[in-house]
Amino acid sequence: MPESKIGKRAAYLLVAVGVLSGATPTPSVRVEARLLHAISTYRTKPGAVVDALLTTPLCRPDGSAIPEGAMLRGVVLRIHRVGLGLWHETASLELSFDRLHFPDGESYPATARLVGVDSARERIDRRGVIHGARATATLSNRFGQRLVFLAMVHPLAMAPLFVMENGVFRFPDPEIEYQRGAELYLEMTPPGPMQGLQACPAAETPVADGDLAALRQIVNRLPYWSESSRQRQPMDLVNLLFTGSEAALRSAFQAAGWTGSVANSMGAGVHAIRAIVDDAPYRDAPMRTLLLDGAPPDMRLQKSLNTFEKRHHLRVWSRPDEWQGNSVWAAAATDDIAATFSVRPFGFTHEIEDRIDLERDKVVSDLQFTGCVDSVRYISRPDPVRTSGLPYRRGVNTDARIAVVTLNACTAPRMDLSEDEPIPPPSRFVRLTRRIVLTARNHFLRDNIVWRTGDALRMGFLAVKQWDAHWKDEDRARKADLAVALQALPPVP
Repeated sequence: MPESKIGKRAAYLLVAVGVLSGATPTPSVRVEARLLHAISTYRTKPGAVVDALLTTPLCRPDGSAIPEGAMLRGVVLRIHRVGLGLWHETASLELSFDRLHFPDGESYPATARLVGVDSARERIDRRGVIHGARATATLSNRFGQRLVFLAMVHPLAMAPLFVMENGVFRFPDPEIEYQRGAELYLEMTPPGPMQGLQACPAAETPVADGDLAALRQIVNRLPYWSESSRQRQPMDLVNLLFTGSEAALRSAFQAAGWTGSVANSMGAGVHAIRAIVDDAPYRDAPMRTLLLDGAPPDMRLQKSLNTFEKRHHLRVWSRPDEWQGNSVWAAAATDDIAATFSVRPFGFTHEIEDRIDLERDKVVSDLQFTGCVDSVRYISRPDPVRTSGLPYRRGVNTDARIAVVTLNACTAPRMDLSEDEPIPPPSRFVRLTRRIVLTARNHFLRDNIVWRTGDALRMGFLAVKQWDAHWKDEDRARKADLAVALQALPPVP
């Protein structure tokens, strides 16, 4: 019997014994970690060692922090590659982390289950297995299939239509690939000597009262929202403030794997539409111009995932203030979670994650990972954002705090992700054969009334589910507004 199955059965047996004996299960802690080397279902072999650097500061029950630089070590337990597409339409990847290593050489057994990856095309099941996307589900491939039906009308059209399909429409890579620095989210059960580990409370560097008062004045002068340059309506919430030089700011984001943005143009728009229909990334995609105090952003930065529909992005504006002799920069960060078509403004746009504090904290985590951050502190805005009497975007949920990030010179980042080369793709022969096999397989399995009816019902269910979630978010936001408004009322005599 394979060792992996023996280990799993032993784990299940221990859990059952603990339940029957009434023992209290060891509490787990959610942690974030970064891959220290690239992995791919096409090139990585089962049994390969996987290391991930913990980025969540962890503290013992007595409040003492574990050493910085702790690392989870595991192996690639199982891989299903698509290959030529003869056996699998989608790829899957299972990682098993079982050791916690410290920089001083100490090592302890610890289990960690993968619960999330900062990616756009993959999903994680309850067992922590990563499942890749089906390449034949893209809009471009579905349109290409219609060309095949046209070819069936007249055999002489087969050759030119086949050349058109393969020359115009790109076929996404169905393999799972993660570069060095990919963000993993895990549920970790701490080892015996480390039981009770929890995420450390946010620590702030002491600041003189006068400097802190000056910083609060800078925050109070900031507008709540950036504005659209077209309709002058509130768009993205200003939720970050950086202090440091422009060179340090650019170096920190570059080291964290963020890129810039090309100017809006007809060519960039065509590229964006093609990225949507091909389910492909667009690393330097254009960003709409938003204004802060009437000024356009000085920097447009983004971190593209493996599709254009989802990305992290922010705009940065230089401010006329200084703090402790450093320049001050304001930023509005949002997380694009889907591409949609908008009537006002007309064209393709992105839907953002309503819980925008998650994106604020993600930017902070990225910069802290580079080692280019001296301190982080959170300062509340003078009035709650949604009850300040100012217009606001519907559905936005926030604690109304701004993260103030103090940067160092950032001359030697801990890990520079901008230097990484992409993982080499399979050979042209493999890609072409795989496309033909997967397309033919898709025709056989899905071009029938039963599948299409079920697919239509599934899409309708997902649309209703998304609408319901959006309505619930709005309802929670209205209740929060009402609670704040009631607290602000004077007491009844």
